[in-house]
Amino acid sequence: MERYLRNRIYINDSELDKIRRTRIFLGGAGIGSIIAECALRFGFEKITIVDGDKIELSNLNRQNYTTSDVGKFKAETLAKRLLAINPDADIKFHTVFISCDNVEDLLADCDIAVNALDFKDMTPFVFDDICAKKNIPVLHPYNFGWAGFLAAVEPQGTKLSLLSDNPKGF
Repeated sequence: MERYLRNRIYINDSELDKIRRTRIFLGGAGIGSIIAECALRFGFEKITIVDGDKIELSNLNRQNYTTSDVGKFKAETLAKRLLAINPDADIKFHTVFISCDNVEDLLADCDIAVNALDFKDMTPFVFDDICAKKNIPVLHPYNFGWAGFLAAVEPQGTKLSLLSDNPKGF
């Protein structure tokens, strides 16, 4: 496929086909917005975005939105942006907040999960526990000022809850 021609420097056609079929779940469309666009541009074409938050002016220094997006739902705005980049992609979105009560249902059909949730309550830890039970690898992106950090957690690997069992100040 011409869209991904330059990716062949790094991956072969078989790997690209696997990437295109892999279903990514994006829990949190703030800092996760950067990951979603990079994933799409690399070849991941099946992305589900879940976030009930709206874009604020203070988000624009670290999230993939513009001034004209302020006040709109992050999940919906990001989905539209991704579809503008690749209209053939399978992009779904839900404008709801992920909670301990709905996270299991939302994670139903994914191969990889991105846990870009705010640590306001136990939801990010429950998210990881459910992914481990379902054998889903989890990526945790963090923004430290002008630097970024990504932790990849294999389903049976070390969980972030071992670092702290309290979401406050995580």
